[in-house]
Amino acid sequence: MTHNIFDSTEARGRSHVVPFRTAGAGSPLFCFPGGGGSVDKFREMAAVLPEGQPVYAIDMEWLCDVEQEFTIEQLALFYLEVIRKIQNSGPYYFCGYSFGALVAYEMAMQLIDDGDCASLVAMLDSPNPAFLSNLSGTDAVQFRKTYLTDRLKKYCDQLLRGDMRAFVGSLLVFIVTHCGRYFMPAIKSGFRMAKKPLPQIFHANDPTTVFLKAWRSYVPGRYAKSLVFFRSQDRGPEYDRDPSMGWGACVMGGVQIHIVPGNHVDMMSMPSVRVIAEKLATYLDNGLNRKESVGTL
Repeated sequence: MTHNIFDSTEARGRSHVVPFRTAGAGSPLFCFPGGGGSVDKFREMAAVLPEGQPVYAIDMEWLCDVEQEFTIEQLALFYLEVIRKIQNSGPYYFCGYSFGALVAYEMAMQLIDDGDCASLVAMLDSPNPAFLSNLSGTDAVQFRKTYLTDRLKKYCDQLLRGDMRAFVGSLLVFIVTHCGRYFMPAIKSGFRMAKKPLPQIFHANDPTTVFLKAWRSYVPGRYAKSLVFFRSQDRGPEYDRDPSMGWGACVMGGVQIHIVPGNHVDMMSMPSVRVIAEKLATYLDNGLNRKESVGTL
């Protein structure tokens, strides 16, 4: 990397924050999006959280267009500066979906080094990047075997049901994730020449993006406190042996696990996201007294 993109005019000239709800007496909940960087994933969740709970989302979509690589540590340092303009000291409430969960985790780590803290780190369906490398050789082979067997069964079931839309979507995600490094540059070039935006399915699963490179290079440190982990019910049987998806190995205070109906994508939409909002409410200011205002499924 020739220079730090977070010191650039483009980075400093943005607000980076989308306020979903500013009114309320409670401490703000700061939400960090997935690999596409868009805050839209949090709109429905913010809408069903209890009234009086301020909610801010961190917009990282601008990073989709940068070519310079960055690290999770750099992101956390930069966005700590951003949120301190809204809340100058802790304790903080963080919620991260997919890639954004790593940013939330690292921010909590850096806060401890600063003598501050996060009261809540809620991670939404994000595996520990070191999960696979921490497995024994035998367990790693079994993990990959279980993954491939499950995906092949899933695709066959979709074909037998005649659900071609689901089949094509699932197959496209699989191909982009595992083979995209070979043809994604050409696809991106084609969309640029056509002056059309790259579809979200490519943004979210492109193995050549700076998001995925940052995810793969991140080695989470040991976190002295606890965290809350939301795992989608359909995440895949390869993770059944460790419901925390690897976080239990580095979170010293323990991982509180909640299973959410649906898969990685639709867990952030109704009705599944109401389950997340209901559980989150119990960890926020006066959450136990306000839980009923969220409603039930």
